[in-house]
Amino acid sequence: MKILKNNRGLTIPLVLVVLSIVTIFGFVTLSITSNQAKFNIIDNSSKKALEYAEAGYNQYLWYLNDELNFYSTAAHEDLMNKPIEFEEGYYVLDVTKPSDADRFVTIKSTGWTKENPTIKRTILAKIRKKQFVHHVYVSDDDGPNIWWTTGDESHGPLHTNKDIRIQNRPIFYDTVSYVNKLERGTGYNPDFKVQDPSQPMQTKKLEFPASNKNLKDWAEKDDMVFYGRTCIFLDGDTVKIRNQNSDEIITRSISKDIQNLVIYVDKVPDNDKSVKGGTGKFGIRSGNVFVSGNLKGKLTIGAEDSIYITYSDPTNWYDYDTSDMYNKNNKPNQPPTSFSWGGKNNRTYPEIGGVEYSNTWFSGNKNGTGTAMSSYDSEKKIYTRYSFDKNDSKKPGKDMLGLIANNEILILHYGWPKKAYDSDGKDDIWDFEWEWRNWGWWLSPDYKWGKVSKTYDMAPHDVTINAALFSVNEGFGYEEHGKGPRKGDIILWGNITQKERKAVGTIGSTGYNKKYAHDPRMFYDYPPHILEPINVGWEIHEWKEINE
Repeated sequence: MKILKNNRGLTIPLVLVVLSIVTIFGFVTLSITSNQAKFNIIDNSSKKALEYAEAGYNQYLWYLNDELNFYSTAAHEDLMNKPIEFEEGYYVLDVTKPSDADRFVTIKSTGWTKENPTIKRTILAKIRKKQFVHHVYVSDDDGPNIWWTTGDESHGPLHTNKDIRIQNRPIFYDTVSYVNKLERGTGYNPDFKVQDPSQPMQTKKLEFPASNKNLKDWAEKDDMVFYGRTCIFLDGDTVKIRNQNSDEIITRSISKDIQNLVIYVDKVPDNDKSVKGGTGKFGIRSGNVFVSGNLKGKLTIGAEDSIYITYSDPTNWYDYDTSDMYNKNNKPNQPPTSFSWGGKNNRTYPEIGGVEYSNTWFSGNKNGTGTAMSSYDSEKKIYTRYSFDKNDSKKPGKDMLGLIANNEILILHYGWPKKAYDSDGKDDIWDFEWEWRNWGWWLSPDYKWGKVSKTYDMAPHDVTINAALFSVNEGFGYEEHGKGPRKGDIILWGNITQKERKAVGTIGSTGYNKKYAHDPRMFYDYPPHILEPINVGWEIHEWKEINE
């Protein structure tokens, strides 16, 4: 029997086996650790890429909250489709503005890290913010005795913050919404063209802002704030402005001189005693605006007081010279007392007037023909309206006007602005005409031109209004609507937002018929710095990650 003196021969192979196992295990562990590290780096880069994509979305939303129409600005274009550095990476924005076909803002944002630029993630969001101008008609209160009835038509979405009253058979070509209650009157049988059992729909209130003062901040940037009565004539891209009691008519180019596209008129401050005049309709110290003309481009006009829409150029005050009143052949200047009507001077008021667009027109028909204000679109399956560019009928027009008053917006009926020649500045209205006669008596004749009382009816037979109208604390209407002859139509393409509904005539005897239609572009494009509801934000219609 042999006895082993030591185990040296057995140990060496065993050590080698163990060493091999440890080495293999080390390599495996090292590989796993390395792969795990790589996976962690990739995973972290992917998470960061998503964060940076979301940062791009949030940044663009910030711009939209600052400027509702940001997607129509040059600053928007500067942000598109270029890497924007953010923390340890980048994002790229690609934003599609709303259109007739898609009324949402579509934001696509792609993010990645500097460390791993090939790992990218992209999000796509469709968002929309409720606006007053999405409707043809918005009222905070329709009043207790205002009914929608037979003969009334609403060519666009309609909303009231209180009760809606319907009797007989009015026609509603788009959605109808109210906050409090629907009151059904005599013969209730409305024609709702939107085939939805929810119509009319009870919904949430659109809160009115307290004033339009934020417009003043924008106007100040371009030195476009005026104090006191201001008359404005829109002549394409040119704006003519006559302020207070001045002889000067200021002219400005909208595209070159008014970069923020806002003009604001405020009252003369109470502590400024240098400006003489009153504060009434034509008062030189008032914050009232008188406006008419044809607009090329975009502009918003705000008034601390009221806005009056006139038939013609309100900067023409028919200034006169009284130095030669004894010359029968030199009658002083005055507004017209008769107007051409079908080639004849047989009317005491104008034929047409208002505010229109230079290069934009509207139709209820897709081909732009006819007089209908709405037509059925078989593709969209809704009644709709159309805007056309006069230079390219395949595109919607680009002109857009906002008229925003803290108080009333009225069609001017009586009187005309006038230069005040008196020392206290209160002879501010044309309420007389010149007459040649003997102002003395038979023993001491005094033949000369003198003033006799005259009421000028300056409201045209037909008024065209292309604009978004916003009366923050009162409403839109026809000044002294119950007086004077029956006239024609108010043809409005745009929007009316008002605190309370005002009248434009009395049935069959005075004032106007209403032909109001929504400007379809105002579902996605707006007058500059238009006022918004204070209780709404951007709503996400769709949010998803996409593969690029």
